[in-house]
Amino acid sequence: MTSTTTTNSSIIDYDELIDRMMGSAAMASRMLKRFVETARVDCDDLESTVRLGDKSTLSSLAHRHKGTARTMAMPRVAEVAAELERRAHSDSTSELLGLVDELRQLHGEVSRIEEIGLSNLPCNQGREE
Repeated sequence: MTSTTTTNSSIIDYDELIDRMMGSAAMASRMLKRFVETARVDCDDLESTVRLGDKSTLSSLAHRHKGTARTMAMPRVAEVAAELERRAHSDSTSELLGLVDELRQLHGEVSRIEEIGLSNLPCNQGREE
């Protein structure tokens, strides 16, 4: 079995992402771009839901985001979304907003990778598209 290549302290597991995209780096890049495009709106929705106190919707949105992050091989993003889902019904607004802020920071890391391009990362130099 080959070793797994991760980027930005495991923000994206490149090998797993490519496997999930049926070996297509181009598809992975397109899906990563789509994730980046929707991440800001997702966080805005999460934040609004926290502020409204709609814990059921918050749990549902966090669950969806967790699944998307897992599909995109982003374990740290999935972990924070899972934590938000778990704590949706029990934590204070400020604690939940802290988790949303953490998601925003992680999305920033993902966005930087998307801007660079997956194939241009040092760990992926020399790989075929």
